[in-house]
Amino acid sequence: FIFTLGGWVIKNSAMDLLARLAADGLINGDGGSGSAGDARTRRNIVLVGVTGDGKSSTGNTMCGSTAFKVSSGFKSETQECAHVDYIRASESGVVPWRVIDTVGLHDTDLSQGEVLDRFSFFADRAAEGIDAFLFVVRWGRFKPEHDAALSSFVSNCGEAVLRHTILVFTNCAASMDEVSRCVAEDAPSTLRTWLPLLQGFVGIDNELNPESARCAVHEALERLHAANHGLRYSNEVLQEARRKQANVEEAERAAFQAAVADWRRASGPVTIVREDGVVTRPAVGGPSVAEASGVLAPVTKMD
Repeated sequence: FIFTLGGWVIKNSAMDLLARLAADGLINGDGGSGSAGDARTRRNIVLVGVTGDGKSSTGNTMCGSTAFKVSSGFKSETQECAHVDYIRASESGVVPWRVIDTVGLHDTDLSQGEVLDRFSFFADRAAEGIDAFLFVVRWGRFKPEHDAALSSFVSNCGEAVLRHTILVFTNCAASMDEVSRCVAEDAPSTLRTWLPLLQGFVGIDNELNPESARCAVHEALERLHAANHGLRYSNEVLQEARRKQANVEEAERAAFQAAVADWRRASGPVTIVREDGVVTRPAVGGPSVAEASGVLAPVTKMD
């Protein structure tokens, strides 16, 4: 059990506080992290991203604890979904939160299909729906794999997920004004394509300034919650998106198998289109394709 108040984090230290919160229904009777608060009022947050960009570290910053194992290399420490519950006091009152860590997209040890299957298990941790997704990217490092990971994320969860997604830049010591300026002036074209579809961005530094990072992330989440009027991303939307994606993949497999079958049967002629100005010559010392097949090749006259 973790309780955050402003910039302070209180962990398992006040039995009277635990008893009061349990009496109010904000935590279960033993103060454990298994079920903080009524699921209907709890804010459910899912961490998304590629391995090594600070996904788990951001989760630890949010709850003020080292609840999630952090990757120090190319291999993801998060092989299955994990979560931690905590409560946070704000101007709107004491709110229970659940942050869910997921397997790194493009994990080096798993096939892409298995990654997406494991990633989707976040739904089991929040049957009542998801309030927000935090797509975590290391500051200054939006590469093709991040673009591909975002595409996989949307293909797996449906375009509706973008209404609930915030971009989080980690290892970012710059102010929000500096981050906004850099994004506007220097962001790669792939990132510029995604930005209008996402619900804003925030820059944080989990190591140098965790308290400021904690506040910045929760403020962004509060703004998103207000903008969406509390509407959640539902598991039904996830199931429908996964069904559509499975249908697309099945259609692609069927089309590929049909193309291979046609090729094996040699059904229909093979058409080769030659670009203007290109002249094909046989290999030096060997017969041309036409000669090898017993067909008289036309002579190309060159000026």
